Amino acid sequence: MRGNDLLKLVPFVADPETKLKLQSVAPENVAKPWARFYYGGGGIGGSTASPASKTTLNKLFDKYREAGAADADIVGAEGTMKYLQDADVDVEGLESLAALEVVQAPTMGEMSREGFVNGWQDSSCDTIDKQKAFIKNLKRELPGNKDLFTRIYKYTFTIAKTSGQKAVALDAAIAYWELLFDSPVSAVRWTSPSTPWLTWWTEFLTSSWKKSVNKDMWNETLKFAQLTLSDEAMSFWNEESSWPSVIDEFVEWVKNEKRGGSKEEVMEEDY
Repeated sequence: MRGNDLLKLVPFVADPETKLKLQSVAPENVAKPWARFYYGGGGIGGSTASPASKTTLNKLFDKYREAGAADADIVGAEGTMKYLQDADVDVEGLESLAALEVVQAPTMGEMSREGFVNGWQDSSCDTIDKQKAFIKNLKRELPGNKDLFTRIYKYTFTIAKTSGQKAVALDAAIAYWELLFDSPVSAVRWTSPSTPWLTWWTEFLTSSWKKSVNKDMWNETLKFAQLTLSDEAMSFWNEESSWPSVIDEFVEWVKNEKRGGSKEEVMEEDY
C-alpha cells in the first residue's frame, strides 16, 4: 500500500493513537496532503442474507486484518485503507463516508467485525464486487437524495470525534463540513451565487467561535444550511428561535460583518 494513500486519512482521524499508527506505517518522506474527507442511521436496508453469506463476510473481513493485531474483531487503519481501495472507493470523496456508514465504522481508520458483517448482510452484498456496485450506486444516488445525505451527515459526527469524547474538535469539524457541503456529489452544496455560506461559516468559527462542536450544533448546522439555501435573507431566524447560540451569533455576524448591518440597526444609530 502506498504511504501517501495512508496519509490521506490522517487529517480526519480524531483518535491520537490511530493517527499515530497511520503516520507510522507511511514513509517519513511523504508529504502529508490535506485531504477533504468525509451518512448516520442504522445502515442500508436490504433483504436478509443467508447463513453462508455471513461466513463469506467473516472471511472477507479477516482478509483485511493486520498480522499480529491484538483484537481479532477489529481491522485497523492500514487494513481499512486497503479495503476501501479494493472496493474502488475514493478515500478523499464523500463516498468513503457512505461506505464507512454501511459497515458502521466506530472511528475513522477502523472497522469492526460486527459492523462489517451485519452491514453487508443487511445490504445482501457478500462479495467485494457486490459491495463495489452498492457503493457506486450510493454515489450515483447521493446528489438527489437529501435523506441519504442526512444519514451520512449525522453518522459523520460519530467518526469525527475522539473516542470517549462528546464533541468534535473544531478543526476536524471544519474539515468534514468542507467535504460534506462542498463535494460535487453532495445533496446540500452550501453556497449560492450571492453568498459563499460555507466560506463565511468557516471564517466565523475560526475567528469568533473557537470551541468544539457538540452533537446538537452539528445537527442544527445542517438544518440551518438547508434553510439558508432557500432563504438567503435568513428571515426564518428571529431572536425567539431555538437555534444554538453559535448560529444566533453567526446570523448577527453575517448581518454586521458581511452585509453592513441590518436596516433597523442603521436607523437606530442614525436616530
